[in-house]
Amino acid sequence: MSKSTSDAPTLRSRVGAEVETVGVLPVPDAQRTMRPYRMFVVWLMAASSATTPLIGDLLFDYGLTNFVIAGFVAWAIAIIPAGLFSEMGRETPLSALVVARKTYGWFGAFGFSVLFTVVNLGWFGLNTAVGAEILSAITHSSLAMWNIIVGGVQIVLVLFGMKWLERFYRYTAALMIVCYAALFGYMVVKYDFVAAPQTKPMNWGSALTIILSFSILSWTYKLSTVSRFAVPVERTGGRRPSFFIAPSAGIMVALIGMGVIGLYSQAATGEWNVALLAQEIPIWGLVAAVGVAIAVLHTNAMNLYPAMIDLLVAINTVRRPRRWEQPVATVLLGIAGVALAAGGILERASDFLEAGGNFIIPFTFVMLVDWVLVQRRSTPSEEFFRSPRGFLDKWRLDAILACGVGVLIGFFGEDFLPSFCYEIAPLPVVAGIVSALVFVALGWPRIRAAKAAKATKAAGPVSEDIRD
Repeated sequence: MSKSTSDAPTLRSRVGAEVETVGVLPVPDAQRTMRPYRMFVVWLMAASSATTPLIGDLLFDYGLTNFVIAGFVAWAIAIIPAGLFSEMGRETPLSALVVARKTYGWFGAFGFSVLFTVVNLGWFGLNTAVGAEILSAITHSSLAMWNIIVGGVQIVLVLFGMKWLERFYRYTAALMIVCYAALFGYMVVKYDFVAAPQTKPMNWGSALTIILSFSILSWTYKLSTVSRFAVPVERTGGRRPSFFIAPSAGIMVALIGMGVIGLYSQAATGEWNVALLAQEIPIWGLVAAVGVAIAVLHTNAMNLYPAMIDLLVAINTVRRPRRWEQPVATVLLGIAGVALAAGGILERASDFLEAGGNFIIPFTFVMLVDWVLVQRRSTPSEEFFRSPRGFLDKWRLDAILACGVGVLIGFFGEDFLPSFCYEIAPLPVVAGIVSALVFVALGWPRIRAAKAAKATKAAGPVSEDIRD
């Protein structure tokens, strides 16, 4: 008997089935298919914001050569933390803030989840506002209209989750690259093409801090949110360099490449934003609008998506996950972000958002130490959802205090640390390393207990003959 037409899936049901609802739960194996190339493209596009060329203006006085060198040094500093977080998602298919429940305790992780939700939502609003302003200037049309359009498209993209975000990045990557290449070529033809010279002594600590905070270390804790959709380590025979390196490579290639564009644009025209150069020319203005729109959508989707996941982690602290929490949270946070953009977040929130970075890096370093020395390969996924039993499950004071030390160094380190820690070394990394060392000192009993448990497990059961 043929299947009734009434049983055929409707458009509504097909669309509904594609909406991502996994939330904070472990990603099912059937959805864990992402390969290194696709991870590279996701992070290449996520880091290729319309505002990324601004890094060229911020470091303009150090010159082109020093900027490129600083970019590769920053990559070398961050490649291991970024790689470990990337592999974390492949080993345990959970977002970082769920895993953080074992590092900071349930309520400690709840606090960071709320904080990072606000920070990511702030960046979503900020980038929406920047993109809307650029598009409004290029097209000579309503700013409010572009805030709604840019925000609305991003909400729809994030509703369909990582599967469709990755596809969107993959199929629009070439278009964005072509647009920015065309704008760069237009600049070369119409203006004097000169490399930015060095005009003041190089401050490596400052340059590295700007690059790391602007890019890779601000993204690091989010890497497992994407890599939980990657092929599990069990199916690749263990850790693979390609999976380890792909996310940081994507982020840093984007930052260095677009930073160079910003440097050349600033040197040639006095304006770092190459997209604004063609706003008076219809055809080039259209190219600029398309390139900027795609760049904004790429990077800002990866602000809204982690904001939504962080919020769900906070909600899951007080109640069990529910299927439709993810799309509802996406829509509500997206609307809030658009409201922030329309309300003038550019003028009001930049200092707060920069301050949020002083929390992210110590949080990341402490969590990595706990992951490598305690949790990795010893804590099954279901343990991260088991309700806390005692005080230590609710509040891990060793990790919280260690992170707090790093936060204080991030804010006030220049007032009491040797100049090497901020003029040669990047201060946020110094703060993160100190946090990690403090955590090892304070948390040594649980680190030692975890090592003993792993050794016992590796040894296996003891035979009767040996016991006798």
